[in-house]
Amino acid sequence: MSRVADMRKFMNEVKVETRKVTWPERKETVQSTLMVFVMVLFIAFFLWLIDSSLSWLVQKVI
Repeated sequence: MSRVADMRKFMNEVKVETRKVTWPERKETVQSTLMVFVMVLFIAFFLWLIDSSLSWLVQKVI
């Protein structure tokens, strides 16, 4: 087969597989996005707390 024929076949297969995907509802997408933001903020705060504590501890030792 030629490259063009291979590419056409591939694109057709992609189209067929894309139709099989169950896309999330808007509400579900918003909820997932908010959960990611909340977790990122939580982890950032936690790491800041650990960093500050260790920094304070090292300053007291030195």
